[in-house]
This record gives sequence, structure tokens and C-alpha cells, in this order.
Amino acid sequence: MPISNGSQNDLPEPGSTAIVWGQHKGAVGETVTLLHKFGLRIVERSRLQQVFEEQKIRLTYSTDDDAQILKIGKILGADSIVFVETETSSSQRSGAFVNQYGGAAQSETITNVSVAIRGVNVESGEVMWTGTSHYPQAINNPEAGIIYLTGSAVMRGLCPAGGWKNEDEGCDWNKAFGTGVIGFKAESKSSPQGRQLVVVTVMPNSPAEQAGLTVGDVILSCNGKSGFQTMGQFFLACKAERGQTLILQTKRGDKLTTISATAVSRTDVQK
Repeated sequence: MPISNGSQNDLPEPGSTAIVWGQHKGAVGETVTLLHKFGLRIVERSRLQQVFEEQKIRLTYSTDDDAQILKIGKILGADSIVFVETETSSSQRSGAFVNQYGGAAQSETITNVSVAIRGVNVESGEVMWTGTSHYPQAINNPEAGIIYLTGSAVMRGLCPAGGWKNEDEGCDWNKAFGTGVIGFKAESKSSPQGRQLVVVTVMPNSPAEQAGLTVGDVILSCNGKSGFQTMGQFFLACKAERGQTLILQTKRGDKLTTISATAVSRTDVQK
């Protein structure tokens, strides 16, 4: 069973655009598949190659390329770059066996395998989330192992603290993000004061609407926690359970407003 770890400063928002970059084709492919399931839009490799040629960029296929990939991300309007790194080291294991027919010596190649993945915000260059996974012992099928470890690293990296159960069961998303919502969506937008989390949708008949939250409001804090600029940061800082009251401080024009809303289950808001 692999050993995995993860951390999150921010999470990619569904519908955002990402570039997945790495040298192991299988690991990159597995990452793309999983990020699609999270609702991300992935830039095709052929499109990346086209921009490399247009910009006359020469790659070294090492970590020295990271800055170039970020540059390409800005050109393509991507929100994040997901870097996928694999590491292997092989050795020979020898042994012998004896049975009633005689005996013989045998050897096989075994490999230590690890995968490290990190999501980087294209605009700021800051690491949003990381996931790592490795086997505690060497294995005899490294290619299959890399694919499995990639899935483990991605899931571990995108699962907020407290939500991870174990390698078999994965992430408990209700525990990670809470069972309740108040029914709004917001986006990160630029302003003279920097990036701000601005409400773009308020669900009809939701607790948010009933409490007076409106489109255009800037979310400043939630239950005393502040500093988030994206919905990912908001969910990490302010998860809610059904029946829990959230206190939001918002800004509407030049006016500061405090809004109190009691969270309902996600299915209630989606009805």
C-alpha cells in the first residue's frame, strides 16, 4: 500500500483551465483523466507544442523548463499548471530455490517509485496544492505502479485536510468541504485593491438570498476568517455543516455589511 501526503493553499475551481506537464506519458494521462473528473478544462498537448514552435522555445525536459511552461500558461490564458514528476531507481534482486527436481538461481529487477504533483497558479506563480505518493518498498512493475501512485497523489493533493480517510477509501468530500452550503458562487476578480472574491450567482430561495447576499458583493471574511481570493480558499477556510450559521462580512460599493445565513444540505440548494 502506498504512502501519500498532500497540502492545499488553494484549490482549482471547476471550469478553470489547466495545463498538465510532465515527462511520463502514463502519469500525465492519468492526471488529465482525474482533473477532467474534477471539472477542469485541460489544454491539449498538441496546442502546447504549437505555441512552443511559435515562441521558438527550446525545452530541456528538466525542472529548468518550469518557467517556460508558466510563460506558455499565460499566453494561453490558463489558470494553473499541474506539474507531474516521477522518480524511479532500479536494482537487481537475486535468489535461489531448491525443490525435488533440483534448484536454480534467479534474479529480477525491482524499482523504487515515487510521484510528486503540484498545482501552480499561473498569475502569481504560487503553489496552490501538492500531492505525493510512494511505495515503502521496491516493486517489480514500475509502470503500473506509477499510474497507481499518480492517482493517489492527485486525490491526496486535492483532498483538504481532515477529509482523507485512507488509500482504499480515499477522500470523504463531505468531511472535507462540509455537508452544508448557503447557496452562492463567486469568482476571483481584479480590482485596485488586488484580487477579490466577488459574488456572481445567488441561488433562488437559498439561505444566501434570504440573508440579503446579492450579485456583486465582495466577500471579505467568513466566521472571522479572511484573506481568501478564490472559492477554493473560501471552502478551505470556511466549510459548513448543515444547520451551521455562517457570518459573512461583505462589501457593497463603499458599504460594509454583515450577513448571517444558516447552511442547508447541498441537495436542498440544488433542487
